Amino acid sequence: MTALRRQYFFSYAAIGGVMPLATVFLREQGGFDFLHIGLAMALMGAPTLCSPALLTLLADRNLDPRRILAAASAGSALVLSAMFLSRDSAATLALFFLHGLSSVAMLPLQDGYYFSLAEERRRLGEGVPEYPKVRLWGTLGYMLPSLILYYPLYRGAGVGTILPCAVVFNLLSLLNSFTLAPVAKARRTGMRLPSGEALRTLLAPNVRWLCLGLLFAYFAAATYYSFIGNYLDEVVGVPRPCVALVIQLGVLVEVGCTLLMPWLQRLIHLKGIMVLGLCCMVTRMALLSFFPSIPVAVLVQFGHGFEVLALYVGPIMFLNRLAGDGFRSSIQGVFTMAVGGTARVTGCLTAGLVASHSGLGTTLLLGASLGTCSLFVIAFLFSRIPPREELREMAATPGPANGGG
Repeated sequence: MTALRRQYFFSYAAIGGVMPLATVFLREQGGFDFLHIGLAMALMGAPTLCSPALLTLLADRNLDPRRILAAASAGSALVLSAMFLSRDSAATLALFFLHGLSSVAMLPLQDGYYFSLAEERRRLGEGVPEYPKVRLWGTLGYMLPSLILYYPLYRGAGVGTILPCAVVFNLLSLLNSFTLAPVAKARRTGMRLPSGEALRTLLAPNVRWLCLGLLFAYFAAATYYSFIGNYLDEVVGVPRPCVALVIQLGVLVEVGCTLLMPWLQRLIHLKGIMVLGLCCMVTRMALLSFFPSIPVAVLVQFGHGFEVLALYVGPIMFLNRLAGDGFRSSIQGVFTMAVGGTARVTGCLTAGLVASHSGLGTTLLLGASLGTCSLFVIAFLFSRIPPREELREMAATPGPANGGG
């Protein structure tokens, strides 16, 4: 699992090199207005409508997921290098789309690979670290570029410096993918496609409510992350070299929240963690909108960790509880396409329209409203999905069984 931890670290570092200041980069070097920034972010998310499901299907059926990860890292490095040299707005928009195309399936592929490897190790009687403790290395990687870039930005370097930094981490991710252990393919019976099985699972009665709630949540997150860099820079007045550091303060808190997650699961279950995180998301957006000041911008980052557990850790764990061995990667990819991709593209476009007509503060209020819808769906309509171990105990023991999940 050491190589997989490194893979999470490098791949998230590549993302962390670009995302915190991507919209500031478009504003400064591309001269984009808010509408075109929203379009650029939507174009970067557009490949999530197809490529995650396709590539995770290939990982379940034919291709080695390690080689797909290598190709994604190489493609992202090439596109970001071209973006650094680009001085044309239309070319930059096209490159944002290609960047999304090359990198968007990386995270569901890694998650599917982890769960497949973990299942294989468990069958052999080997110990396996829990998913949050492996993904934690991605959190640490995401923070590193902002620390590296602080001094160059403080000394007056252009925001475009983020791109070479991300290229370096993509190349490290590429090299590391060749050190990952192989995973045996599950034997398949019948002619059903893994993606078809995954989609049927996601359409099950209770799972529909999970998907609907997360659709609202990811829509809300897209409105927030599309313009949070610009909001801190232009509205709150955070000095530009410190914008990424304020954002990364929340990521630092995420480390502590991730380490607390096993204890929280025993206390309030996985569904309770999601409800808590969604409450933090709504509160953060509302406070930033009504009180745009540096102290508030810093304070609300302390809820970021629980928000990440709700949006990007808890759902992945729920999906794995639903997955069979033959579609363990595909369920992550189909979910990313049908729920995450749809919400991301529509959220970025909507955020761009709202920001261009009504301002960035209104965009945050829109996100808070959508987050509230998500909170109500998850809290009151979705029933928790127990771990398989708990289901086996319930089947073997008469009467109600207790367990953490």
